[in-house]
Amino acid sequence: MRTKKLIPAMAAVGAALLAGATNAQAEGLSLPPHESSVAMEDGWQLVVGHRNEEANRVPPLNGIGTTREVFVTNQAYGSIAGRGSKLQGVVLRTGYHVGCAVDLTSITLGASVNVGFTPGILINPGIPTPTVGANIGPTASISPSFQVTLAPGKVADLPTGEKPIEDTKAFITTRNAHVKIDGCVGPASIRSYTIIAAKSTQDDDSVAVYGDPIPL
Repeated sequence: MRTKKLIPAMAAVGAALLAGATNAQAEGLSLPPHESSVAMEDGWQLVVGHRNEEANRVPPLNGIGTTREVFVTNQAYGSIAGRGSKLQGVVLRTGYHVGCAVDLTSITLGASVNVGFTPGILINPGIPTPTVGANIGPTASISPSFQVTLAPGKVADLPTGEKPIEDTKAFITTRNAHVKIDGCVGPASIRSYTIIAAKSTQDDDSVAVYGDPIPL
């Protein structure tokens, strides 16, 4: 008897999800910029920010309500100024935190353009990375897509770019990158982040900014 009752209920949920996906409309968002700065103990000045952030939420291509799709654009930037002890490395990192309240099986991000990676650049693993989730690792590489696995109720880190600052400033620009979330039956959202981290002979320091959450 329980099995017979569950089948109509599951069918009703599936129909509702399908109807919700079918009736959804594309929605574009323009998000505000953010900037922050910090003075390192040895005298260096770090600035980090992001601007021109946009999100275009679209109905899922597969027509299923448990899939979310959004195209994102964002420009991350960082700079270093002043004087201090000898620098051993400065790096700019950017990406998105992705979360689903109920169940998230996989996340993929793909773009037809280079999203900021430079092949063969070695990033000092000692530079701090104050982010949640998986680390992008000490070596940057070019790849057409990124994928992480997220357990229910967790937040995953989806990095989209890492660039060493070899002069005084650096930029990582992501244009119309495709973010897709599968298997989410509850509320889902993404939030951009940008971090600048520096390592000198006297001090390790970092500062981060975060974009406004984008519900999907």
